[in-house]
Amino acid sequence: MKQLPLAIIASLLFPAPLSAELTIPESAPAGSAIEVSWSDTSAKGRVRFLDPAGKPWQGAPYAYLRDGKATLKAPAKPGDYQIGFQPDQEVTESEPIRITAVTATLSAPEVVEINEGFGVTWTGPAYQQDRIRIVRGDGSSLPGGAYAYPSNAKGKPVQLKAPVEAGTYRLIYQMDGETLASRELRVGGTEAEVIASPTVQAGGDLEVFWSGPDNRQDYVALIPAGAESRPSSASYAYTGNSTARAVMLVAPEKLGAYEVAYFTGGKVLARQAIEVVPVSATLEAPEAVVATLHFEIVWTGPGNRQDRIVMVGRGSADDAPPAATTYIDPTEDVVTMEATVDPGPYELRYRTRKGAVLATRPIEVRPAPVDPGSLRVRLGESSVIGAQSAVEIILDASGSMLQRQDGRRRIEVARESLLALLDDVLPAGTPFALRVFGHKEADRCRTDLEIPLGPLDPDTARAKISSIQAMNLAKTPIAASLAEVPNDLPGVTGERVVILVTDGEETCDGDPTLAIRRLREDGTDLRVNIVGYSIDDEALRETFKSWAALGKGRYFNAPGAEELAKAFREALDIPYEVLDGDQLVARGMTGASTLELPPGDYTLRFPRDGEPQTRPFTIHSKERTELQL
Repeated sequence: MKQLPLAIIASLLFPAPLSAELTIPESAPAGSAIEVSWSDTSAKGRVRFLDPAGKPWQGAPYAYLRDGKATLKAPAKPGDYQIGFQPDQEVTESEPIRITAVTATLSAPEVVEINEGFGVTWTGPAYQQDRIRIVRGDGSSLPGGAYAYPSNAKGKPVQLKAPVEAGTYRLIYQMDGETLASRELRVGGTEAEVIASPTVQAGGDLEVFWSGPDNRQDYVALIPAGAESRPSSASYAYTGNSTARAVMLVAPEKLGAYEVAYFTGGKVLARQAIEVVPVSATLEAPEAVVATLHFEIVWTGPGNRQDRIVMVGRGSADDAPPAATTYIDPTEDVVTMEATVDPGPYELRYRTRKGAVLATRPIEVRPAPVDPGSLRVRLGESSVIGAQSAVEIILDASGSMLQRQDGRRRIEVARESLLALLDDVLPAGTPFALRVFGHKEADRCRTDLEIPLGPLDPDTARAKISSIQAMNLAKTPIAASLAEVPNDLPGVTGERVVILVTDGEETCDGDPTLAIRRLREDGTDLRVNIVGYSIDDEALRETFKSWAALGKGRYFNAPGAEELAKAFREALDIPYEVLDGDQLVARGMTGASTLELPPGDYTLRFPRDGEPQTRPFTIHSKERTELQL
């Protein structure tokens, strides 16, 4: 047999590999995505850009093959390159490619004010990481970036904010470090002014009138004298939330030198010196009162937010837990307090929001009389709201209402309680309005009148309430919602009964205290009831109590579904007073609760459509007297 040559045998045992082919386009725009293929779909490795001499460079774009294909990003700088296949450390095959230039244009105002927001019209490739930036005149970057992505703008102008220092800058379109377009941007120094009283009482309200650019997030703050930034504890208010270019700030209780300052982008544009001065108070009250009965206290003092009069054990510490508390209404110089049930020596104290004691007065609580009688006042069959009055529900449907409680979302429980109110308490035809916030836009402070004022139509109201859903990340504009009450209840000449249901604090930089004060100044009788749903924060509960006291209403703490439904019902009870001659001796609410009173003749005083009504009655020892309104 004839033997084959060794070369042929070797070729049969070790066949030469088939030639694989790299496929790329002849050219591509700078920064674009290039589709590359390698004909051997089983090959492992990567494809990468090489310089014209076929050498890779540091930072050269590359991509790994998957089934013989890869997407490679073109360099930002135009020119002649190669793309090579690299199975390990060496490039085995490459093909030339030309990267062509791309262009961009920018159109924007020539001059903007510091920290001013402005739009930039542009053209360009709008690749994902392209940026339109503001840089210094020498091209260096600004702190915080000052840029926007045109790819997110979808062809529309991008929005930028000017630097907070005046000067000449440049606006550039940048792609992978390459500048495709550039133009000058001049930033001018803007003017601002703040005007306020040169002194303010410790803990008091300070109204500040301002002028300035009113850029987004501009604010006015009360800061320590000479400070260049706002301490976290300092009172401040955003200019964009103000009316008539005025904001209300709350002074600290620590005395000394401060300044009112206008801030834009963290920079102070204007300031005025303010001195926080001392405050004092006085208290006048009976030397002795009867346990559980109401009595009047005449006071003088600052009447600041959450100032209160407390009854504590005589000689106790300044911060001792009170046996009784009443919040001060700054519009009235007389408050009432219900004496504690336990007889003994006590002390009345005027306490500020921060706990400072401004005045004290001793008082004796004497035992209630033996064998008292009781009083219960009930509503009749007529509507709980008179024909000239109206009730408005303000419902929180912000993101926090999506939290679950006992297996159900809070908003579900709130809807159920509100529907029960319509079914069991409010008769059809009752003047009614419903406002809801937090249910339509995330990360917004939107509030909507969902049921305009009119005679209650239960079927329509049920359908609307059942459709309300809380929205994740929506905010809590309590002050803005309260401010709309006069617009929501036009033409109401009787009492306006507002029931605000919320599970959290104000998150839209509003001022609910100021909003309620302005409602009180509106002239129509007002009763603002606050229902705190699942509120664990004691300080927040105290804030809600002060709002309700200022609004002549009640605070209801509703930790769960049962308490929430009860709060809705009781918020519509009618308040009444018991007079012994001209002297107030008790306060109560219509409903199931009763008052214990010494035997004698009294007068019941209660509101009806905003007008006071009176009715005489007699209390007999060990007997219950029932009255129906």
